[in-house]
Amino acid sequence: MEFLNQEVTQEFLRLTWRNPAFMAIAIALIWIIPQLLIRRVLSRNYEKKKLDKQKEKIGKLYPKTFK
Repeated sequence: MEFLNQEVTQEFLRLTWRNPAFMAIAIALIWIIPQLLIRRVLSRNYEKKKLDKQKEKIGKLYPKTFK
């Protein structure tokens, strides 16, 4: 039974980890997913800062004066 388990394990490794196509896809996913997350966070921060600058410029055009 142990021989069968070792054989199955070796076949699994051969079909996945030692397969160039699988490794290319795995590396691409490891590379792309964090980039997408970082890009989303940076995009949100950029939009927020852009709106803040816009509000500040509009505030300079129409100052609030209290009499």
